[in-house]
Amino acid sequence: MILSRDEALKGITAPADQEDDQKNEGIQDAELARVEIDGRKQYYALRRDWSGYIASWISALILFNAGLTICVGAGVFSFVDMQWFITAVTVETFLQIVGMGYIAVRFLFSHRP
Repeated sequence: MILSRDEALKGITAPADQEDDQKNEGIQDAELARVEIDGRKQYYALRRDWSGYIASWISALILFNAGLTICVGAGVFSFVDMQWFITAVTVETFLQIVGMGYIAVRFLFSHRP
């Protein structure tokens, strides 16, 4: 069976309004993809910034505890009457480090969609 030119083109080309709908859908899909990519870029930048701040804060806390320990050991600070202070500062710092580590792992480095 031989088809006429119009019959053959009818299966290949779509009407103009269908082409416009397809173009609009393509534009909408491209816009959604752009928004998704921009959002991911912002998310990764925020994650990088916050992970740097958290690492810096944890480092500062560790250095503070090390300095406090050295000062007490060298006799610069004497907490004979206030031994609870050293324990309180050490425990508090430890809990801050664990808490920030939890936040970093849970919210900054989780791979939830």
